[in-house]
Amino acid sequence: MVIQYVLLTFFAIALGLTLRRARQGAMSRVAAFLWSALWIGAAFVVLRPSLATSFAGFLGVGRGVDAVLYVAIIALFYLVFRIFLRLDKIERDITLLVRRQSLEKRGSTVEKE
Repeated sequence: MVIQYVLLTFFAIALGLTLRRARQGAMSRVAAFLWSALWIGAAFVVLRPSLATSFAGFLGVGRGVDAVLYVAIIALFYLVFRIFLRLDKIERDITLLVRRQSLEKRGSTVEKE
């Protein structure tokens, strides 16, 4: 029972932070909607564990907790992959920018001589 209060508090804080970041323009409306749906959906599952059991039955998994964990692990792998792709692009962009600035600086030094 205590875990329900802890989780609901966490989900409420996460939802509040999501909405605040969306109002600040730090995330798109689509991202804010998806994250908000996730936090609200998780709160419903905490309040009604039978939803997880029904979901598990739909997936063919024995217990609701197992189904939730499987989906969470898949989602985490996907998010880590997206972060990896974004980080790789940022590294390539920084390399290109430094290369251009170096060539521009070198060109202006050569012109002065």
